[in-house]
Amino acid sequence: MMKLRAALTAAAVACTAAVSVAAPAAAAAVPTALGQGAYLPIAGVGGMAVDPLHKRVLVTNPSANSLLSLSYFGGVQKSVPAGWNAGAVTLSPDYATVYVASPDEHQITAFDAATLSPKRTYELGQQVWPRQIAVTSGKVWMAYDGGMGSLDPATGETTLHDLDNDAWVNPLLLTAPGAPGTLVLANAWRYSVGNGDVLVYDVSSGDAVLKTKSRFGDGTLRDAKLTPDGSTLIGFGNECPIWKAPITDPAAKTTAYDNGICRPQAIDINTDGRVAFGYGNYDGTADITISPAGSQAAAEKFTVDNDQAVWWTAWEPGGSRLFAIGNVGEDWRFHAIHGSTPVRSTISLSAPAIAAPGSAIQFTGKVSQPGARVELYCDSNSPGDKFLVATATANASGQFTLVDKRPETFVYDYTVVYAGTDSIAPASASASVTVQNTPALTLSHNNTVNNYGATVTLTAHLGTTFNNRAVQIWADPYGTEPQRLLRWTNVDAKGNLTASLKLTRTTAVLVKFTGDAKYGPTSARSVLNTRASVALQPSRQYKAAKIGTVPYRYYHANVHPYFLTTINPYPGRKQRLTLEVVSGGKWKVWRVLDLPLNTKGQSAFTLTGTHPVGAKYRARAGYLTTTSGDSVNYTNYSPYYYFTFTK
Repeated sequence: MMKLRAALTAAAVACTAAVSVAAPAAAAAVPTALGQGAYLPIAGVGGMAVDPLHKRVLVTNPSANSLLSLSYFGGVQKSVPAGWNAGAVTLSPDYATVYVASPDEHQITAFDAATLSPKRTYELGQQVWPRQIAVTSGKVWMAYDGGMGSLDPATGETTLHDLDNDAWVNPLLLTAPGAPGTLVLANAWRYSVGNGDVLVYDVSSGDAVLKTKSRFGDGTLRDAKLTPDGSTLIGFGNECPIWKAPITDPAAKTTAYDNGICRPQAIDINTDGRVAFGYGNYDGTADITISPAGSQAAAEKFTVDNDQAVWWTAWEPGGSRLFAIGNVGEDWRFHAIHGSTPVRSTISLSAPAIAAPGSAIQFTGKVSQPGARVELYCDSNSPGDKFLVATATANASGQFTLVDKRPETFVYDYTVVYAGTDSIAPASASASVTVQNTPALTLSHNNTVNNYGATVTLTAHLGTTFNNRAVQIWADPYGTEPQRLLRWTNVDAKGNLTASLKLTRTTAVLVKFTGDAKYGPTSARSVLNTRASVALQPSRQYKAAKIGTVPYRYYHANVHPYFLTTINPYPGRKQRLTLEVVSGGKWKVWRVLDLPLNTKGQSAFTLTGTHPVGAKYRARAGYLTTTSGDSVNYTNYSPYYYFTFTK
């Protein structure tokens, strides 16, 4: 069963803290969850080493040709150029110098360990592609395709040892703190299986003197480490079993550290004898295990989120800390185990989902550490194409803004990172932005006011696209009626498409373009305001005649006028009947009545009471948006009807 992993969100990302767990005497029953880990702005790992003097983890990023210095919690402190396809990294015994191998440039570069400033570059010759390096007996030893060599860091003199075997590709080069004069060369590679040849050298004099040569057998060696005393190899091949073997007789290997977990991918052995393994399993079992010195049982087990494969484990020399690096695709994560527990930190992030090519993409967020420096990395999902694009300093409230521009259409993955400090853990938050062109799309008749029952012909216009010229036109009448598709077809040669619609309610019309290979989806909206249909029919008058130029209806004073209002029906709708009278030579509102309509949209009113002879009146009915109980039509009134009373 696949692991259940907590997904990384753009809103807030929990930091990775060092996990301190006391090693129990018996095997741990339930693994400790390490979380998703600290984000690493890399596309791969070429080598890993721990500097206990300066309290940092050194990692090479081959795709960016760089050497990174990480805090003990995984925050990037510094990144420096380290040669093309920078790979293996190691430290001198006094932790004063860092050595990085650059196989594609046939060189090894020495850096000052305190500052990571380059001290010297050693050219090895075009035939030497240094894959692994180790420092012992005063020299830098290198394993390269087809051979082994040594470098005198003082003079730069290089000595090569031809192994006379083309099968030696990227061999392992192993040393042990308790056996400084012993160097083991094993024909293996962590990403494939070598033939298992093992050579043991005595290098205590500065020269390589072959002591033994033996073989594991085909298909049995991918990665291994020496025990602290230099006597035993512990490693694995392609299959599940982990084994151990004496370096003098590797063929005598026996199954060991049988944790019931398959896919071992990383191993490191502490100076005190503790053994750590990293795994690439996806079955819910542990991703990292630790076995105490002298025991093959996994006393501690750990899991990591998001189905990461753990490719690297490294102990702090002489210390209790263990560091691991895992990945899912191009997403690389750092995990710290044991040691101090840092102050947790978080980042929240907001970003647009879609942006136009060349436009400013703005990222806003908040980091839990006010005044912190945050970095924005972009990953275009191409190998090695993960790069720093912007930096900012958060304000006193922790808020920040970062901006980037991408000229090409693509889906870009962005990560904002706070590196943390020696006491504060790093944090990160991610977001994906689709950069694409958006075509011009318009729709006519927006915000027009139309009569009830009118037929309106709308025109949609689509600008330049790649290969999709179809648009959809949808009508969505106000109220409970569902939207309906009017047309869905290609626009004409001028980019136009028309659709006709008979209006009985205010209607929102939406035109949609679904996108194509180069242009993103877009839409445009027009609202066609539609007047209500309002009719007022008075009755019971005995005649009609004009007073001046205005037609009046005449009622006997003992007759009560009857008014019937008809408005297109809608549930809960009311009419507003307004009666006015002439007073002081001006029309003034006399009565205002909000009367309910029946299901046919009709409402009747009888004007009762005493009717003064000769007084002039007028009446009109109206529908008022919202006031009349709904807003599915636009405000409209009937004409005024004028009336008076006689004896």
